[in-house]
Amino acid sequence: MRQISIQLTAESPLAIRADHAPHGAEVANYIPGTAFVGALAAVHRMLYPNEKEQFERLFLHESVQYPDLYPAMFKDKELQGLPCPVYPVPKTAQSCKRHKGFLYPLDDENDAHGVRDSLVDWALFKLGEKNNPLNALNVLKKCKNCPEPGCEVTMDHFSGYYRRNPSVPKQIYGATIDEHTHLQTRTGIDRESGTVQEGILYNRRVFEEGMRFWGAIRVPNDEELLSDLMEFLAEAGEQGLVRIGTGRTRGMGMASFRAEHDEDEVRDPYTEFKKRLSLFNKLVHKQAKDELELEDPRYFFALTLHSPLILCDEFLRYRGTIDEQTLLKDLLHWENGLELERIYQAASVRRMTGWQEIWGTPRMNEYAIDTGSVFLFACNVAEGSPEKETLLSKLFELEERSAGARCAEGFGRICVSDQFHQERTRR
Repeated sequence: MRQISIQLTAESPLAIRADHAPHGAEVANYIPGTAFVGALAAVHRMLYPNEKEQFERLFLHESVQYPDLYPAMFKDKELQGLPCPVYPVPKTAQSCKRHKGFLYPLDDENDAHGVRDSLVDWALFKLGEKNNPLNALNVLKKCKNCPEPGCEVTMDHFSGYYRRNPSVPKQIYGATIDEHTHLQTRTGIDRESGTVQEGILYNRRVFEEGMRFWGAIRVPNDEELLSDLMEFLAEAGEQGLVRIGTGRTRGMGMASFRAEHDEDEVRDPYTEFKKRLSLFNKLVHKQAKDELELEDPRYFFALTLHSPLILCDEFLRYRGTIDEQTLLKDLLHWENGLELERIYQAASVRRMTGWQEIWGTPRMNEYAIDTGSVFLFACNVAEGSPEKETLLSKLFELEERSAGARCAEGFGRICVSDQFHQERTRR
């Protein structure tokens, strides 16, 4: 798969409804892939009304995977302008309850005590609760309170989005969202008279003008398709024709974007993939030996969702977790038996709503495993064995192609053994 980096800027206030409940209007803190692809499809029909075949290839064949766009506003202005990926923080992340946030940038305005990941800690607890329960419990106690000298405040779950400094990968910066939003007060309109209706006054949180977002479109290795898509994105983005979100008839939702295709992509992504998985597996083994005096010969890897994942069973019931059988049969398509155990999970389910831009109708509500959910697995594969090489190749394919339903709309993006899980110290 090839990647096209998208850097979108809000040219007017922008609001994305996250829930279509009749008595509420929750606003999303990112731009869902459904909203982005719908806006692009509407622009394509306006610019090329007769290019039906191209429209089908770009939007209906589901070969092009459009992304969720995550907020890319950072206090470091130099970092903000770079085309580096923006990732969601995993659900295993934790930070000081009183001074939340990443350590960087290191200035007087930032009083945050840093963010760390607790997946390895929970893995050690699960591995040692039967054989060495006292030491296993001590592992969790060590990360209960904030490690900042003089601060004994309890650590709490932390969510948001982050970007790594490409020059210094250990420096992680959190995206600033609340600083770039404000409330808009609106009045309801009477449908019969077209005037203000008494008793209806509501507020809606919107992104301010200049807010930036980042995402990556995945395209198959098809030069003609890539060329057509880049040509369309360049025209649509430069002219500022895209309209996203609600309130578009009231001057909201205007956006422009820049699309960049990196010609110097990683030459051997599979090698980098295996290296990342190996580092995570070695970390789990090392910590188990040092803190639990436990040697477990199994191979450890984690699945972290970078976007919501829609999975259904054979009876079309929505899944709220990824267990061993789901991973083997539905995600890896592994027919042969493999001894696999889910060690730990930190996951939640959310309702997904949306709007069909082309048809002008609401989408069917669906339920997905939420972004940032983490699943830790262990399997019995020997080093250098054919089974391990097969496992690695299937996990790499899973990360490359996404999984579940509606992948073309940004769903189902999975990262295997995310590098963030190696951050056991504060960042």
